[in-house]
Amino acid sequence: MAAGCTSTSDTPPATPTAQAESWSGIWSTTWTSADHATPVPGDDITFTQTGSSVTGTYVNPEHDFTGSITGTVEGNTLTGTWSESGLPETSGTFEFVLSDDGNTFTGTWKSANDESDATYSWNGVRT
Repeated sequence: MAAGCTSTSDTPPATPTAQAESWSGIWSTTWTSADHATPVPGDDITFTQTGSSVTGTYVNPEHDFTGSITGTVEGNTLTGTWSESGLPETSGTFEFVLSDDGNTFTGTWKSANDESDATYSWNGVRT
């Protein structure tokens, strides 16, 4: 820069974007039943996040089934598929949105076996 010359910029310095909280951990969940009104205590889901990929598992000993979740994170939203083994085997899709503090999520799920294509709620709290 030549002597006596100054430089000014109207552009503020870049601020790093906050990274979304990790989904990894154990989450206590609730979901709505087929009547869309009754919250049902769900199973604890154990999520593991690697990069933008998330996998999860849950076990329901009362009704003798296990479940698995596979999804992708974009921002604070996790979308993907779930499946349960047991009688009958079932599967579907979900979308979970992580709260700003990273300790709760609100979401929805659909069952591939539901001919009405209904959407139900599925929410969680980090334990």
